[in-house]
Amino acid sequence: MGLSLGLTLLIGYILYRGVPDWGQAWSVMIQGRPVFFLAGFGFVMLHMLLRAVRWGVLLSPVKPRISLKSLFSLTLVKYVINAIPPRAGEVAASLVLARKENVPAASVIAASLLERILDTLTVVVIFGFYLVFFGHLYAPNSELMLTIQNYSVKGFIILCLGFVMISLLLRRQNWTSRMPTRIRRVLLSFLEGFRALQRGGALFQAMVLSAAIWLTISLQLWCLMQAYLVGFPFMGAIFLMAITVVGVAIPTPGGVGGFQFFMDLALVNFFSKYMSSQDPHSQAAGISNGSYIISMIPVMLIGLVFMNREGLSLSRVSRLAVQGPENIKQPRLQEK
Repeated sequence: MGLSLGLTLLIGYILYRGVPDWGQAWSVMIQGRPVFFLAGFGFVMLHMLLRAVRWGVLLSPVKPRISLKSLFSLTLVKYVINAIPPRAGEVAASLVLARKENVPAASVIAASLLERILDTLTVVVIFGFYLVFFGHLYAPNSELMLTIQNYSVKGFIILCLGFVMISLLLRRQNWTSRMPTRIRRVLLSFLEGFRALQRGGALFQAMVLSAAIWLTISLQLWCLMQAYLVGFPFMGAIFLMAITVVGVAIPTPGGVGGFQFFMDLALVNFFSKYMSSQDPHSQAAGISNGSYIISMIPVMLIGLVFMNREGLSLSRVSRLAVQGPENIKQPRLQEK
């Protein structure tokens, strides 16, 4: 928790000092075109629905036909919990779903981890396509772009090796035979969450859904850029998608600060021709803050409604990842 709050304060300080005119930034933020805000919000909700469907696909080897209603509501709840340090949304929501659907918690947590791996791999692949065919359009001969390309290739190789290792562990589980029974049981339940890697149909569906998720996020960002910058290219939105992922990965509550920092960096350094020549830094700050509000605040508000319907509270769910699912109110969780 201390690290999360410390990073938030540090990034907030850097952002505050880097904006010449916060009055101008506020003016830019509230002057976006509403029709594109609405379209951007529509893609946000589509993105959440696709995540819920993919979660169910990855869990299908553990339990087929998990309620889409539960998957969707808990997908939004994840984002609410991630706004609370130490960002334990994946674990807490997985424990709640495991309790509701009567499946091993370790399997659900593993499936959530597999989601993150698929997300990273998909972003790297889409961004690699962008770098090969469109990277030269916005940052020719850029040292920063060369650095990004280098790390993207390395990340792709590491992820592929990780997939191979997990597949081998799933195929040969005799290596767990010498472990204590309790540890072995938990480990095998955890590996069950990766069982979709051995199911060709489930893996194919998950990969297609992963591509759809990140293309939807790119469309979401493109709409939000259109709200502020007329004529902003869709391929530029793919670049913004890839670079803001880095910011969201910084463990600040809800990714706040990191998202804005990297979007500001991209807009000012790579898309200057779409920005004001007088004060691009203040304009970028207004755009990034407006984009964050449209992308995250409605999701968190709807997620709070779903939390209430699940019989959860912020205080209870913030302790869930540490104390386990025993503290969840049982009667409401059994409702289907």
